[in-house]
Amino acid sequence: MDTIIVKEIVLHRFKQYRDKKISPPDSFCLLAGSNNSGKSSFMQAFALWEYCKSVIEYEFGSDGLINDFIGKKQGVGISSEDFLPINIPSLKHLWTNLRVSPEQDSKGNKELDGYTLWIEVRWTNSSFEEDRLLRFSLSLANERLFVKTTLSNIANNESIPKIAYIPPFAGILNREPFHTKAMRARLIGQGLSGSVMRNTLLELYKRNQDKRVELKGELDRIPKKSLKELRETDHWEHLLEIIRGMFGVELMVHDFNEDYHSYIRVEYWKGKYNNTKTKFEKHKGFNKRDIMVEGSCFLQLLNVISLALDPSYHVIFLDEPDAHLHSSLQFSLLEELEHLATKYNKQILFATHSTELISSVPPQRIMKFEKGKVKVLTDESQKTTLITGLGSEYSPKLHQLQKSKKILFVENESDSSAIKLFSETLGTPISKDIVIWPWPGKHGERGKLFTQLKQQIPELKGLSIRDRDNQDFATITESLVDKSNTGWESQGLIVRTWRFRYIETYLLRPSAIARAAKTTKDIIVDHAREFSVELSDFDVTKIPLALRELPSKPLLTEGCTCLTVKHGITKYDIAKEMHKDEIHVDIRMIIKEINSL
Repeated sequence: MDTIIVKEIVLHRFKQYRDKKISPPDSFCLLAGSNNSGKSSFMQAFALWEYCKSVIEYEFGSDGLINDFIGKKQGVGISSEDFLPINIPSLKHLWTNLRVSPEQDSKGNKELDGYTLWIEVRWTNSSFEEDRLLRFSLSLANERLFVKTTLSNIANNESIPKIAYIPPFAGILNREPFHTKAMRARLIGQGLSGSVMRNTLLELYKRNQDKRVELKGELDRIPKKSLKELRETDHWEHLLEIIRGMFGVELMVHDFNEDYHSYIRVEYWKGKYNNTKTKFEKHKGFNKRDIMVEGSCFLQLLNVISLALDPSYHVIFLDEPDAHLHSSLQFSLLEELEHLATKYNKQILFATHSTELISSVPPQRIMKFEKGKVKVLTDESQKTTLITGLGSEYSPKLHQLQKSKKILFVENESDSSAIKLFSETLGTPISKDIVIWPWPGKHGERGKLFTQLKQQIPELKGLSIRDRDNQDFATITESLVDKSNTGWESQGLIVRTWRFRYIETYLLRPSAIARAAKTTKDIIVDHAREFSVELSDFDVTKIPLALRELPSKPLLTEGCTCLTVKHGITKYDIAKEMHKDEIHVDIRMIIKEINSL
């Protein structure tokens, strides 16, 4: 199979790019920049090139793309109603400054014909020594767009880049009919990738089933070695592995026959891996249901990852696929896309405004867009400037950091609020000059951001505190030192991890909860027993074994039957009611270290 890597796009009079050459990195990269910086125009240029390619191929076949064909036919006319790859008010908006007539270049040479806009893509193909190129030129006359091939060095039937531009997710259809590959490509180009998601899943599933039939042959079952290889290399198997791991969901694609089926059915059920991690098992009593009823985050990620896995596409542009995703899912998506790009030799370009994501990747994987200029970063310090310009909510924090030179990383605002309440009860309130930086990222990701900030603020000191989550209890010392995240203190960042799985567990004192709820301790204890949890006012110098791995959020703060909802209180009410002698030694230790910054 040919390995195709796009090396450059050349734009002439396309939107804000009057004359521009842009070289995207190989594999995976982030596209970063403020609004109206040119990110979307860059991606839309590729979408338009792909659309022109499909128009020429539809009209003239693959012969219409080769050099021998150039000049033999008129351009293909398209009405504004049929122009679908990008959403614009009128076709004139494709041109720089909305001017479509021929112009002179800097040397006084006038464009020879009415084809005044062109887009050229250059790429490498593992089957050819010479770089490949293909240019389409466009003209506008009487509200009709004309497209023709004007430069090419490709051979007939040669593999050509197939590009998908995926705008922000707009949901899926209630019922999705089967579409041909051409129609699927057209709808994806329109920004309606969600409306063909079941088609994409069906295609991946069918390829997997065909491969299984081939491997099985006349045998009773697929040989173990062949099955292992299939699970490691097949796109559908990879998708199942990702979705199981991220959401605890198993996908079920129903067989489809276009002769008598009207719609494609894709359902799911929830489950978990068995203790040996060898089988994914359904939760008892869970009835399968259509994927449409699952949350929007699930559908958004399923849409992006399934298209990224589609072997038809070599280059995939994602326009803010992380929008509206929880931060933890943003990082999971980033990690999976990086892996997919490397494993399947794809170029995945991910436009984002997330300062956390930008901080977490090497500078060589970031394309910065600013006032029409585009460049790939080369140095970590460049990311700090980029972050400052992106998130307006971070600018005040950065300004404050310049003054205080002290930073506290927490997972969210609620954690810092609870810590502040505890500090006030202890009589050692957190200093107001310490900048609180909520970020659910891991210690390593926070450390990278801290390093970048320190390049701008050399005297910067900080502390990073986060939940232990699923990390092994043995990796955290009694002084909350995280054995798996050492080495940051020499740079000025103290790294600490709660010994309990979640910070909420430190609030599970029935006496304090009862005072906040204005009820009795026995009622609180009885309520906790409904969750199979036995609460007591435990020793604040210990970590009780029964509570050590407890997922305390469902008991305390999540769901309509949790303690806070049932008794009409908040976790902050509990924190306020806790006496000095009820505050755990871990919390006292963290507050002392924060105040010593």
